[in-house]
Amino acid sequence: MTDAPMPALLPASARERPGFLAGIGLNGVLLAGFLVYTFVGTRPFAEASVAERLDGNPLDRLMVLGLFGLAVLTLAIHWRAALVMALKNIPLLALTGFCFLSLLWSDYPGLTLRRALLLIFLTVIAAGIAASLRDLRRFHTWWFLGLTGVILFNLAGTVLFPGTAITEIGVRGLYTQKNVAGLVAMITVISGATWMLGARGARPVVLALLALLPTLFFLVITKSKTSIGLTGLALVVIAGMALAERLGPRFILLMIGLVLVGLAALLVAFAAYDFDLDLFLTATMGDSSFTGRDELWAFALRAAQERFWFGHGYGAFWDVGLAADPLNRLEPGTWLGDIEIGTINQAHNGYLELWLHIGLPATIVATLIVIGGAISGIMQTVSTALTVPARAAIGFMTMFLLVYLFHNLTEASLFMRGAVLSNVAVLFLFALSRSRGLGRAEHRVGGAAAAG
Repeated sequence: MTDAPMPALLPASARERPGFLAGIGLNGVLLAGFLVYTFVGTRPFAEASVAERLDGNPLDRLMVLGLFGLAVLTLAIHWRAALVMALKNIPLLALTGFCFLSLLWSDYPGLTLRRALLLIFLTVIAAGIAASLRDLRRFHTWWFLGLTGVILFNLAGTVLFPGTAITEIGVRGLYTQKNVAGLVAMITVISGATWMLGARGARPVVLALLALLPTLFFLVITKSKTSIGLTGLALVVIAGMALAERLGPRFILLMIGLVLVGLAALLVAFAAYDFDLDLFLTATMGDSSFTGRDELWAFALRAAQERFWFGHGYGAFWDVGLAADPLNRLEPGTWLGDIEIGTINQAHNGYLELWLHIGLPATIVATLIVIGGAISGIMQTVSTALTVPARAAIGFMTMFLLVYLFHNLTEASLFMRGAVLSNVAVLFLFALSRSRGLGRAEHRVGGAAAAG
């Protein structure tokens, strides 16, 4: 397998099967539509609207329904792969169904119905893309190219519409806030860095590095601290993966030892502040309140405990209208009580947020689903039975899921319908359940070509 011409999706014998060309066409359109919907949207550079968050956007509905129809057709064409994939992802499908069933006890059944249906549609779209995958390297390449294009579009829009794209706290690009811009740049960097691990020769690596420069610049000007910090952490891990690939088990043991030393040093530093979390955070981060989020988290925790087992209903806590906004319960005099109603529409913690929607037990299951996908990805990444390009693609998806788990500590996206990270996570969970077989198929094809 080479990097210059993109490899064929299947061996010649498979490409001769009936319906192959139709399958490729649908997969390409479906993936492109998914990327556009997730990372660009139907109304780029638009202002956030409380009313639109409540009622939805007709253009978004039209696009999702179109992609859903294509996904159903794709699943029908690749029904064998879809069936196996469904059996491997029963917990994920069950969780999606539980979100829909929450309309039975939802505070706002109509909202839950609409928002749970959107989650179902997006899940089917992700399943359609994953079921029709035939080449992990090609999939990885299109992700890197597509996201790089999105970043360039953001930069061009920032130059053309600075009044909209630039805010006092950072560049938001075509999105409604800088944090979304930051996480899109973060995903692009992780995609490109892992893509280089699967490259052969210096030329594609140099080209990838040049392509990453505008992304790194965009990430910095968003001033999204969470995304910048997680990107740095991810790059350190990816660099470790590259060295482990070259240096073998001894280096891996060395890295494990360094991590344990680092954890011990952190524990000692924590002990130096008498295990006082506020003092420790103030000394290390300069803000023990996480810019007021501790107050929001306390409010969200109290509200979640009101519906401990089943939650308030999927999508039925925030964005329920100004009159019914949950923050109306608070008395003025605090940061959270004085903020304009409608401004806050998430708990800024993915685990608390999902607990608010569907209860603690289902939130634990959701977290375990993502952890399970990440563990599966790690096991595949170190497997010598898979090709290097395939393992690089698997490493990208695995790294994304690991970052996703950390990112949910400060932003709410864990299985939240329409959220950028949630959309991608569901797709990657499906893809990772098929990636071992795809990587082995690529290995066999590459071996046969080499033998020939």
